[in-house]
Amino acid sequence: VVSPVTLQLNAPDRQSATLAVNLALPLSDTHADYAALMLANHLLGGGGDSRLWNRIREKDGLSYSVHSSIRWNGEEPHSHWTAEANFAPQNRDKVLAAFHEEINRARQEGFTQSEFEAGKRGLLSFRRLGRAQDQRLAPAWVSNLRLQRTFALSAQVDRNLENLTLAQVNDALRRYIEPDKFVVGVGGDFKKP
Repeated sequence: VVSPVTLQLNAPDRQSATLAVNLALPLSDTHADYAALMLANHLLGGGGDSRLWNRIREKDGLSYSVHSSIRWNGEEPHSHWTAEANFAPQNRDKVLAAFHEEINRARQEGFTQSEFEAGKRGLLSFRRLGRAQDQRLAPAWVSNLRLQRTFALSAQVDRNLENLTLAQVNDALRRYIEPDKFVVGVGGDFKKP
């Protein structure tokens, strides 16, 4: 287990800076909370209309990009939630503040019913489209063969997503995305003007 920490890497003369956040999750992709946390992440930072994107990129105009994802482990309960943002170095403190504010707001207030419904439709469409594209289907076949699975598991995950409630998604976010356990790194040219 890695202890929570904030690290800064000075990279002189870089035009942009990067925020990288990592959080270990004691889950695998067969855990009962898999679908709920997948959707919570989609709403928080994984989708095109996510909270982090809307706040940091669209509303505040602080970053070139911002997103979060989960690297699910199919073999053992050791997955990782990650988040990244690229921004002008002078925006570092504002990006960090907005990032933490938006995560804390989502945890405290939860997602809305309309966010939940739109996000669920979007995530299900994304999953179905992925299974219709060769460049995503082939690696999925290989992974299934290695893990001795079939696409019946993907179909079950889709059913689980369809049957989720807003309360389950908000609960998963609060239980697993814990800011006080983040490993945070920022890199860039942060010299004062």
